Amino acid sequence: MSKFVTMIIFNCSALHAAVNFSQLDFALWTPNCPSFMSRPPPQDKGRVTEEDILSFLPDVGSSVRVLAVLTTLSQPALDCVPLCHYKEPVFADGAHCRLVAQVQARLEAISDDITQRNSQLELPYPYLHPGRIENSVAV
Repeated sequence: MSKFVTMIIFNCSALHAAVNFSQLDFALWTPNCPSFMSRPPPQDKGRVTEEDILSFLPDVGSSVRVLAVLTTLSQPALDCVPLCHYKEPVFADGAHCRLVAQVQARLEAISDDITQRNSQLELPYPYLHPGRIENSVAV
């Protein structure tokens, strides 16, 4: 049972954050993530020219509209509550509070590891940093 609860929590928090908040960074360059192709893909390998590639890409107006939507969707909420933190006291029992504190301490250690690792990377990967993962999915 705990395996399935863990999977649900991961999918609704960390996985969602990694996919959602990275969209704009990877889609800003339209060839990386075109919203659609204006022509069918080429059928002959090795015969694609730069002009062909440019003709496949969507027009500027369509690209701007997609990027505007991605900009809105990929921003953290103004009232973002980080993973395993709560605006109101949810747990009153001492045992539950201790478990939450243990999870928060483990997330803090993970945050420190990710911050350390990212500081040495040319292109950091911040999307699974616990401080950037919201406690729930809300649009």
